[in-house]
Amino acid sequence: MTRPFALSSLLLAAACASPPAASPPPAAATPASFTGTRWVGAGADPGNRNAPALEFVTEGRLAGYTGCNLMSGAWRIEAGELRIGRLVTTKRMCVGPESEVEQRVLAVLVESARFTREGDRLVATTPQGARYEFLRAR
Repeated sequence: MTRPFALSSLLLAAACASPPAASPPPAAATPASFTGTRWVGAGADPGNRNAPALEFVTEGRLAGYTGCNLMSGAWRIEAGELRIGRLVTTKRMCVGPESEVEQRVLAVLVESARFTREGDRLVATTPQGARYEFLRAR
């Protein structure tokens, strides 16, 4: 009769054991996590003054460069995610490679874009699948 007792003791011990600790949820973005940061287009030379760039100047204020024109606008954290508002840009005529870069950058910097941090990268993705990556400038 020792076996049923041992089995019931084992089952009772398992039932009383604490469940395994769940891994913590990913940290939600906060305004402080972006304020004062600068990001440069991935693949661009950070020293290149024509590289696309985003700078979260203050809480709620964004400035940057498209690769051809200056831009500015608003940003916010909504439900733990970075969101940008409508951007305004200067209207300098762009031709050649700068024009192509600007088109790619502006295609993703839209209000419907989703921003995620992947290591040292800030990735903007639109619902249509356009994607552009920025690297944290040091």
